[in-house]
Amino acid sequence: MMRAFLVVLAAGALAACETMPEFMTQPAGTATNASGTSMTATSSSASTYAAPPDQQLLELERQLSALAQEQGLGGALASVIDLTEGIVIRPGVTLSGAEAIQAGLVPPANAGPIYWQPDRVHVSRGGDMGVTSGRYVQVIRGGEAVQGRYVVVWRRDEGGQWKILTETRIPDPPRAAAPRRR
Repeated sequence: MMRAFLVVLAAGALAACETMPEFMTQPAGTATNASGTSMTATSSSASTYAAPPDQQLLELERQLSALAQEQGLGGALASVIDLTEGIVIRPGVTLSGAEAIQAGLVPPANAGPIYWQPDRVHVSRGGDMGVTSGRYVQVIRGGEAVQGRYVVVWRRDEGGQWKILTETRIPDPPRAAAPRRR
């Protein structure tokens, strides 16, 4: 009995706070039964969970990386790039449009898979734009792998789907040759 009183008192105190996290508030028409389970009085459909925008972008990056193993980088990017405004920037080359991107990003004959991992994610306060960046490695058969950094600018379209506005990959500078022994 005392525990239930303390829980109700703590919930009341939190409800009075202006900074109460949104996930702790109950929507209108929701009651709590004796076991603490929320019940909706008027809603007939279950609400669906939507991951925060930064987590959505991280998941998209994972999906793109997997898709690139099957379809190549051009095929993966063509599946999510904004067809009217999206561009891909490489040293000395700018590609726009899904077909140009898919054709322009055909890897060299000796290229193996490409792997990347985001290490930064930033999302606008409105949740409609975001940026991911990280490191990538392009495996080259019979040669040294190409490594570098990438940056992707994302925007939500009218349907709420994330689309790429700009994708840029810049290889690291070549390593200096090791000094020769005399």
